[in-house]
Amino acid sequence: MISKKINIDVWRFVVSFLVVAVHISPFAKISLEFDFFFTRILGRIAVPLFLIITGYYILDKALKDKQILTEYTKKILKIYLLCIILYLPINIYMGSFKNIDIILIIKDVFINGTFYHLWYFPALIVGVWITYYLVKKIGRKRALIVTIFLYLIGLFGDSYYGITTMNQITKNVYEFMFHIFDYTRNGFFYVPIFICLGHIVKANTRSSKPNLLYALLFFTLISVEGSILRYYNLQRHDSMYLFLVPFMYFFFCYLAEHSKTSNKKIRNIATCIYIFHPLFIVGIRFVSGIIGTDKIFVENNLVFYLLVCVSTTIFAFLIEKMKEVMKNERK
Repeated sequence: MISKKINIDVWRFVVSFLVVAVHISPFAKISLEFDFFFTRILGRIAVPLFLIITGYYILDKALKDKQILTEYTKKILKIYLLCIILYLPINIYMGSFKNIDIILIIKDVFINGTFYHLWYFPALIVGVWITYYLVKKIGRKRALIVTIFLYLIGLFGDSYYGITTMNQITKNVYEFMFHIFDYTRNGFFYVPIFICLGHIVKANTRSSKPNLLYALLFFTLISVEGSILRYYNLQRHDSMYLFLVPFMYFFFCYLAEHSKTSNKKIRNIATCIYIFHPLFIVGIRFVSGIIGTDKIFVENNLVFYLLVCVSTTIFAFLIEKMKEVMKNERK
């Protein structure tokens, strides 16, 4: 059995700060072009990396023992439920429940997420189960083809929406879809391909020296693709790129080849940063507004970003420390 990798865990920690950047745009007042590159190009590798790691470690074991996937799902559901409760006061404060719509609430809870970053948890659960059954029923290669097809549907629905709307029939299909989903970045279209790729990397452990070179090539193509989509204003949402899939494959192959040991603490801290950073975004804005330091800590996007990153990381380390203390006390 392959042990978890410290390099991969560290990378998960590093890219968690890219997620924070996506929600703050730290360089927007310095250079819009660089901010676009940092948040909408580089930042878009973060969530796929989380997903491909899940496919690498969870799916292979789940295919041998379905109970492992069931227990993993229960764990994610518990985290998601706690997140819903945690962000409920902010939702109320922001007026999200002024006009209560049961259908909208159901869609948010089960598909779109009840806060802007919480879409990840229902998407993860749906995506990992779809991929599990695809691989189980039709095999790894055919599952890859199906997940690529699902990703392309999502890609043209969000990133290439300006092109697809030229065709009236396609436009009607996507308009119907968007009555159900806010975006195609969800567990049906976005997640399965990365879960499947993680499983494929795990199954094919052969070394390939050009992996990093291929990754750099496809990252360059992502940058070009993203810039073109932005220039022609084709996107409904900018989280899905055509060249993101091959980039993630080769990039993760490189990480898997050059990793040795595990670090669960770093892994948990990365998860905490993802979960709690919006809380610090709202909290710092609120406190700065009260004490009159908005211009220093909030209106300066880069300072605001650094402050959120530092405070969230300290908070995440404190949580891990508290867990260690409680574990030792129980022993």
